[in-house]
Amino acid sequence: MAHLGCSLIGDTVYGRHRGIKAHGRGEAFDNATNLARRLTRQALHAASLGFIHPITKQSIFIETDLPADLTALRCALQRL
Repeated sequence: MAHLGCSLIGDTVYGRHRGIKAHGRGEAFDNATNLARRLTRQALHAASLGFIHPITKQSIFIETDLPADLTALRCALQRL
């Protein structure tokens, strides 16, 4: 992602903090920035995974909700 110029929020190895771009700096901007800075991991989540089990050959499909910290960050970014 960094090679494409779209590094992930929270990526301390390949990411560079360039700030969150917004049309105006207000409460929504400050909230999103604070949530992004408090992340202790990459803002990356697999909502669903599917594969064929290598032994049983059964299809396995797993879904999970977005964790609370990423849900809050997504909502804050959508308000920009």
